[in-house]
Amino acid sequence: MNKHYNSINSIIANIPVTNFRLILGIKISDNLFRIISYFDSEKMDFDLSMNDMYFSVEDKFRINNFDSVLYEESINKHFFDGIEDYFALGQNIIFRNEVVGFIYILMDKTTKYDNINTLKELFYEHLKNFLTIILDVKDSVLREYAIEQTINSLFYILKAHDAYTYYHSLRIADLSVLIAEKLELNQDKIEKLYYAALIHDLGEIWISKDILQKSEKLTPVELEQIKQHTSKLEFLFAGNDYFSEYVEIAKYHHEYLDGSGYSGKNKYDLSLLSRILAVAEVTDALLSNRPWRKALKIEDAPKILLKMVENGKLDKTIVDAVIKIIPEFYGGLLQNTLMKYNDVFINFNINEKIVRVEAKVLNSKRDYINIFIPQKSVEINGKVINICEKFLKLGNTISIEYYSNNNSFNKSCTIMGKNKMGYILKVNKEINENEMTSVKWNLNGIGVPLKRVVFVNKYVWRLDNEKAFKLNIESISNKNIIFYALKDKINNMADTKLLITFEAMNLKINLIGEIIYKEEIFRGYYHCDFKIGEITNDEYTKLIQIINLRKEQLKTLR
Repeated sequence: MNKHYNSINSIIANIPVTNFRLILGIKISDNLFRIISYFDSEKMDFDLSMNDMYFSVEDKFRINNFDSVLYEESINKHFFDGIEDYFALGQNIIFRNEVVGFIYILMDKTTKYDNINTLKELFYEHLKNFLTIILDVKDSVLREYAIEQTINSLFYILKAHDAYTYYHSLRIADLSVLIAEKLELNQDKIEKLYYAALIHDLGEIWISKDILQKSEKLTPVELEQIKQHTSKLEFLFAGNDYFSEYVEIAKYHHEYLDGSGYSGKNKYDLSLLSRILAVAEVTDALLSNRPWRKALKIEDAPKILLKMVENGKLDKTIVDAVIKIIPEFYGGLLQNTLMKYNDVFINFNINEKIVRVEAKVLNSKRDYINIFIPQKSVEINGKVINICEKFLKLGNTISIEYYSNNNSFNKSCTIMGKNKMGYILKVNKEINENEMTSVKWNLNGIGVPLKRVVFVNKYVWRLDNEKAFKLNIESISNKNIIFYALKDKINNMADTKLLITFEAMNLKINLIGEIIYKEEIFRGYYHCDFKIGEITNDEYTKLIQIINLRKEQLKTLR
């Protein structure tokens, strides 16, 4: 890309304007473009954080000559970043009678008319240069777009089929990248490993959910069906050359160095990336809850991994690397803030009631998020409210909540623009991420539902002890608890309010709050997000104390 930046720099040097932003985009589909170059004159440099963001263009720019739009007319206000005294010039870039790209320049409204005309002449003169840049990167950009959107679509099919496998795949992808970084692999290999890890279990779409989530021991016939998911992965992507190298890595994630894996491949057949994936697969299997057993303690997993090294099954160098990562990754010390592929919700405050609407992150780049919100309206007390008209306006601030690796995160975002795929949001940096402290932890607890009863002509809350149930806590924070429990027990609650009690570090905690989200990740069990309500100072102090003690304990394991 350096030669492309040099080419654009030579054009920029002749621009007769001092205050501007230059955007070069490549066409993805009808009225959807992807930024391949963004130059900001204030920084006097290219802003790489904007690369790969999507944008749509105004109708005025659909014809093949430069035209201008004012700030208030533009649907791409995120490029202005709140600078209302700018206006924009735009120009389609044509190749063989087809639009292949777009050049977009933002300038101060005080720019002299003569300078604008000189700028237009300069751009007309260099349209061929812009076209050359676009054609040089066109194949790679479209390939990346096709890969990302294919995975994005298939992932949601996988989630609908088996939510556990969906979340497992996300963890494997993140863990594999951390291992590769610890081994100091180059970026190209890390990217291949990441995509391979994401798709590695997509072949399980062919396997019955009854088998995938069976709580008893599998029969020999059922085990053979499970083993078929690696070959089904090849079948799924047959003829799709974009994915061939990722499939070649992914299909060996159940192979061992001694040849005792699914297809009998041994250390002479397995690439380094496949070996990493195999170690990540075993690690996550040991440290994840399943219907037939609880996850192992973080302290115990390294012992089993090292035993498998001793028995010639796993690569020692890779296992040594993952052992250093386990306390951070499975203990929650390392917070993954990537929203893409994870569960995302928009929280709307409607008549003092929080309404959660599911959303899908299509692209995220540093402080910018491209998000699709399928639901256009909600019903509150029999009244239909159009959330697009009321809340999703340019400049409005909205609250996003998302879940990553059994942790809950909140972001305040401003709606900066809109394109063909949805809304473009900017994460507000003033939000203090340190306000939330959390740790992942497998703990036993008790949930006691609360029910409303009439007392002196008003409702009060009472403990419904007869409906108390066991629960398994997977992460705790000063704001919420993530746990799983039997589906029937949750459905039997009269309300969403709950008392959770558990003991850790010789301290007993009692928390009252409500379940704000539940999902059946494996059959018969709900995965729940419990939002902590009002809490006494003593209980809050104890909660923070056990979180910090556990963090210190995990640090000693690294």
